[in-house]
Amino acid sequence: GVVGLTRQMATEYGPDGIRVNAIAPGHIVSEGLAKMWEDNPDGLAFYADQYPVRRTGTPDDIANGIAFLCSDEASFITGHTLAIDGGLTVQLQETFGLRQAVYAREHPDRRLPD
Repeated sequence: GVVGLTRQMATEYGPDGIRVNAIAPGHIVSEGLAKMWEDNPDGLAFYADQYPVRRTGTPDDIANGIAFLCSDEASFITGHTLAIDGGLTVQLQETFGLRQAVYAREHPDRRLPD
């Protein structure tokens, strides 16, 4: 997948001074998604509560990670996949899936995105 490809490309292009990194985003609420959530603010709050930082991400969160990886401060970082997900990946995914199922059962009239 992307992680393996990132590592392979970093190994291949590193000697040429090219760094290769990737971003693994969490639930990012873009302008389009914000409109979708207007009819279901409880659903968005549910998602936000699943993250250790208790909020969903923004496009600026992703842009800031990209800016860092492209900066001189990250000049010794290559072959890395940066999770910008508010800490979601440090939690058990099974727990998140269970909470999704409970929410869907308690709110049958509200659909969570896949």
